[in-house]
Amino acid sequence: MEQKCNSESIREAAAKIDERLEAEPKNKELKKVKKAIEKDYLPRMEKYEEQEEILEERKSYSKTDTDATFMRMKEDHMKNGQLKPGYNVQIGTEKQFITGYSIHQKPGDTTCMKPHLEQLKERHSKLPDNIIADAGYGSEENYEYLEEQETEHFVKYNTFHKEQSGKQ
Repeated sequence: MEQKCNSESIREAAAKIDERLEAEPKNKELKKVKKAIEKDYLPRMEKYEEQEEILEERKSYSKTDTDATFMRMKEDHMKNGQLKPGYNVQIGTEKQFITGYSIHQKPGDTTCMKPHLEQLKERHSKLPDNIIADAGYGSEENYEYLEEQETEHFVKYNTFHKEQSGKQ
């Protein structure tokens, strides 16, 4: 049986050491281990669990804004696209009017299309008749979703421009 190491199991180990220390109050090795658990292992595990809870399903988060995810930003003055905390904002329009928006913690547009459209569908009780998106949204999952929703869609696949230019 595999035992998972977490703050609770560390506390249990400390309690067992306390019991042994009652029987052997002069055991320096047990005192040393208990001190290490209380001052080092337990605080580090609690901090780790807290970070895991904040992280959830994301790959990163900012310590100054825990809702933000690190994303490669294009506007960097050195043109080297530094990673900075940010949000992925999706906007839907029709005839140049904004019909909906959504904010995501995922850096890529590909994974934001389905949740954005689901939110739009919930807000308006239906999806638009036509959905148009650039190649950043082209993925098998998105094409399948759009087919399931039986909506007309025009979404380039992500290698469209490479194939059109002949550079592969």
